[in-house]
Amino acid sequence: MSTIDRHIWLRVIRSYALVMAVLLSVFSLMAFVNELDSIGRGTYALGDAVLNVLLTVPSRMIELAPATALLGSIIGLGELASSHELIAMQVLGTSPLRIGWSVTVTGILLMIAVVGVQEWVAPSTDQLAYTRRIQAISNPEALHTKQGFWTRDGRQFIRVHQVLPGRILSDVEIYEFDDHDRLRLVTWAQRADPKDSHRWVLLNVVQQMTEAERVVTKRLASLPWAGSLTPAQVELLVLPVEILSRSTLGQYIAFLKKTGQDAERLEIRLWQQLTMPLSTLMMVLVAIPFVLGPLRTATAGKRILHGSLVGAAFHLSSLSVAHLGAILHLNAALTVLSPLAVLGGVTVWVYRRVR
Repeated sequence: MSTIDRHIWLRVIRSYALVMAVLLSVFSLMAFVNELDSIGRGTYALGDAVLNVLLTVPSRMIELAPATALLGSIIGLGELASSHELIAMQVLGTSPLRIGWSVTVTGILLMIAVVGVQEWVAPSTDQLAYTRRIQAISNPEALHTKQGFWTRDGRQFIRVHQVLPGRILSDVEIYEFDDHDRLRLVTWAQRADPKDSHRWVLLNVVQQMTEAERVVTKRLASLPWAGSLTPAQVELLVLPVEILSRSTLGQYIAFLKKTGQDAERLEIRLWQQLTMPLSTLMMVLVAIPFVLGPLRTATAGKRILHGSLVGAAFHLSSLSVAHLGAILHLNAALTVLSPLAVLGGVTVWVYRRVR
């Protein structure tokens, strides 16, 4: 690693950190203001709102990664251009391609960081924030654990080990007590399928009931069940697709396809997650020709303005193409990758003009 490479890396990485800190502070403050409306509902308090914002910081970092990559690269290279260091590097024989490669390396490092946070950090913290918030606001009597959750319906205590996609309950246990707090009936079911918005059908059921000082066991293929834990309420316990990891979302899409349900929008969402690191790297590549070319002598404010406009245009066009693809039932991969391909072509064209 040469001195010039190290110097460029440090400048760009420092700019990344600065831009991320500013953007993260602004958007976290906006998220906290939105959470203030929920304070006082159920047991949701000010401390819960603060914790919710902190837990969602990793996912917010992922959302801001492309903008950070673009503005950070523009600011970092812009500082070098303003101090005439880029000119000095080129006088010493460093080509624009070599300078661009040094900046690209930092973008690759940022892309790797995005992949790690996106797959292993953000989903866990988002899901924790979501379940804590739902528990506090909607159902303070439900207890979520690593093995599922508990809830109470009068004299019944219900344990659900897992909520599967489609509001299906897996491994359900129902303990019913009499008025003297003695266990009267225990029901185990392999799963519970929603029949409508208020009732379930228990499948592969085993019941044990105490009768005249003895225990009677019954096995049933199915059993209707109506309790306070309705399928409509279980929707609150099913995690939104926005906070699922890429691998989990892929499994959910496979389940929907297997059961004949529509998964086109979720496929687009999955491809958006898969291409987020690539979008981050592309933003770095976009910044290089603009700073080395037409914006070399521009002020810092003008560079940031141009970068913001390019980033906003790409973001809006990506969203528009994604919605259009979902409406027209276009291939998810082509729908998501087409804006990146166009941006890449424009970047190559501009870079060839400034070489």
